[in-house]
Amino acid sequence: GLSVDDFRKVLMKTGLVLVVLGHVSFIIAAVLHGTVLRYVAAPRDAVALQYCVVNILSVTSAIVVITSGIAAIVLSRYLPSTPLRWTMFSSSVACALLSLICALGLLASIAVTFATQGRALLAACTFGSPELLALTPDCPFDPTRIYSSSLCLWGISLVFCVAESVFAVRCTQLAHQLLELRPWWGKSSHHMRSLPPPSL
Repeated sequence: GLSVDDFRKVLMKTGLVLVVLGHVSFIIAAVLHGTVLRYVAAPRDAVALQYCVVNILSVTSAIVVITSGIAAIVLSRYLPSTPLRWTMFSSSVACALLSLICALGLLASIAVTFATQGRALLAACTFGSPELLALTPDCPFDPTRIYSSSLCLWGISLVFCVAESVFAVRCTQLAHQLLELRPWWGKSSHHMRSLPPPSL
């Protein structure tokens, strides 16, 4: 089983990974908005609206991921604190769920973009067909790159959302052990030696 010192290290590393993942996801969402979505945001277009909703969800998820990571790092220093244990548990559960929803939303955005051939991305241009990209330069952006750039950023963001969900589940398991809740599986989920008693 894990000693208290080992448990602190695992908690600290998991928290740091979540903080890094959250910051990178936030930056990707900001870049995606700045380079793509600010041109295609049209409330009357269901596809464009879906893009924007997913991007907002990505930003929200990134903030929750960072919060969960910080909670894990703080808890690694103040392990006996019961309020911190519950804070990390609740934030990790929220983080895992949001990251999973975000991943599904990004997957839907990629699928819709492939299905529509990126028409919503090109709505700001004066043409409606991707075949005319090289013929019509009247666009507020480079139409030859927005399609591939969007898919690339969504793909990277999808990978990070999946990673965030995995590490958030790990954080939830650690908090679950600390709180000595009824285990999800097996006879016991508590494997630490000499755990400090909870404190208020």
